[in-house]
Amino acid sequence: MTTPTTTPAAPTHVPVTHGGTVTDNLTDPKPQLAVDAAEVVRRIWAEVLEVDAESVDVHHSDFFELGGYSLLALQAIGRILTEYGVDEVEAVEWEGELLNRLFDNATPMAQAEFLAEKGCRLVS
Repeated sequence: MTTPTTTPAAPTHVPVTHGGTVTDNLTDPKPQLAVDAAEVVRRIWAEVLEVDAESVDVHHSDFFELGGYSLLALQAIGRILTEYGVDEVEAVEWEGELLNRLFDNATPMAQAEFLAEKGCRLVS
């Protein structure tokens, strides 16, 4: 008589990045970097937009729906890059990329994922 074998269940959640790339949370530090960066972006947006940080949902809040506009977006991006200690040369390039990303997906997590992709870490 043979014993029935079972196959492991498929994962119910596969972690993916903003761009849809599958990531391995066990070996890739970027997901945690994005989570940490999202909190920084949330705080800075709240300061720039003069709203309570708790009212900014990192996955769903839209910068422009919260009262933001292009000049405030540049101010927020500048503060974010300063907080991460990005040098002037890179900041010029990244500012444009972050602004484009903001127009495509105006959530804190989209900004945070960019920072994580670049391997940014907070300056002590």
